[in-house]
Amino acid sequence: MLNTTPFSPFEKGFLWFFLCLVVFAFYYQLGIYPLFLEEPRRGLIALEMMMQDNYWVPTQTGDLYFRKPPLYNWLLILSYKVFGVNEWATRFFSVSSHLLLGLITYLFSKRYLGNALAVLVAFSYLLAVDILVYFSALGEIDLFYALLTTPILFGIFHYGEKGSYLKLFLLVYGLTALAFLTKGLSALPFTGISLLVYFSWKKRFRELFFWRHWLGVLLFSVLVGGYFYQYSQYEEVSGWWTTLFRESAEKATGGGFSKWINHLIAFPLDTLKNLLPATFFLPVIFRKQIIQLLKANRLVWYGVLVFLSNFAVYWLSTEGRSRYIYPLFPFACLVLIYAGELSGVRWKDKYLRAVSIVCAGLMIIAFAAIPFLPSLEAVDNRWVITGMGVFLLTVLLGITLKRRVRPYLAVLAVLCVLRLGFSFIVPQTREKTTGAAKDKALATEFALLTEGKPLYRLGDVRMSLTVVFYLERERGEVLKQKGEFSQGYFFCYTEDLPTTYQPVGELSYHGEPIYLIRYTP
Repeated sequence: MLNTTPFSPFEKGFLWFFLCLVVFAFYYQLGIYPLFLEEPRRGLIALEMMMQDNYWVPTQTGDLYFRKPPLYNWLLILSYKVFGVNEWATRFFSVSSHLLLGLITYLFSKRYLGNALAVLVAFSYLLAVDILVYFSALGEIDLFYALLTTPILFGIFHYGEKGSYLKLFLLVYGLTALAFLTKGLSALPFTGISLLVYFSWKKRFRELFFWRHWLGVLLFSVLVGGYFYQYSQYEEVSGWWTTLFRESAEKATGGGFSKWINHLIAFPLDTLKNLLPATFFLPVIFRKQIIQLLKANRLVWYGVLVFLSNFAVYWLSTEGRSRYIYPLFPFACLVLIYAGELSGVRWKDKYLRAVSIVCAGLMIIAFAAIPFLPSLEAVDNRWVITGMGVFLLTVLLGITLKRRVRPYLAVLAVLCVLRLGFSFIVPQTREKTTGAAKDKALATEFALLTEGKPLYRLGDVRMSLTVVFYLERERGEVLKQKGEFSQGYFFCYTEDLPTTYQPVGELSYHGEPIYLIRYTP
């Protein structure tokens, strides 16, 4: 354990205040805006499993769905049963997963790095900007997947260092099975690569051939095989393997050579951007002794090896996305914080204090501009939001100038205020002005018009899943496909309109009009 300077009583109070502030901000107004992007797909599958009373076979508008196994949908079903079928329930487990992984990161880091560094690592992960102002406001699968996957990497080191290999393999393969049942084949490279890296580094490669390892593999097989056995009682399993392998291949090689070259350049830069604020330490860690410093702590060096080896998979994959490597973010933060805090650079504090002052100053200007931006006219209480943000940031700026807290804490606090402002503003704009808001209103109208009557998609009609989710929720039944017209209501394309029909409504999807009609033979 490292002996770093402990936090002063003022710094402890400062940290607790901003921790409470950002936790509040993560949940505030989380449920007021409609589902969009991939959210309605996740919610729709869970909703249909509930309506069809079949928790083994995922469907989307009644069609079999093979792209993701259903563990995350089971959590959504639990959330829907507790909170009701609504936006809050759809996003609850995603946001909570992020906060819980921040806590796990703190507890794990504290054991090997001490309290002060662990706090900085955990805060840096919680406030990583890509998650802070984007994915932590969505009911998506990736933050829950990180909650399952990062502890695999933690567990390899923790139990490996203790020599508790049976516990290591049981924990690792148990969590890998859950990760597989969440996101499919992408769970396997994280586990396989990290095990190879650790046992090669430790020169204990033969452990991978002992019975303890095979017992872990057996546990994985029983958990994953158990699900697919249950699935086979209802539907043919072969569709799963075809889809999962095809998707993995397309993500690795799709796009062509020029796209691959662009990805090689852009992906590391995007990663550095998305890891802010931890990457503010980059200028102070590049020095001749950096490798020796990193190797001086076994956990930190393991973090370097695990991050680089797993990062390479997504760096070389054309379709690699930042969210795919969220399980690596705690390790990136750990390495950067350790190297930055223990670097001997004399100008480090001045540099970080300048960063915090600039960030606070820019944020004060941004908050002050809120009432005057035409794009935010739909936001209620803009002057209150401005006053609150400017006040907090001005106080923070004064604390920074008086050197009451170490400068990196001030950087973290600025990001907490940023998230607070985001939570006051963005949910309102999404609620009132986005395409998803229009889709929700349209679905509610269509549900009322077709209440108690048969409603289908004609053939392979594709439409906004936001519309479908709210339509199915309001009607309480699956919007299934039908190959030909019969008595009732139908969504159909222009070229499929029958000779005689009663027009009811219209929407568009990717620029193509879709008509809701009433057909009476």
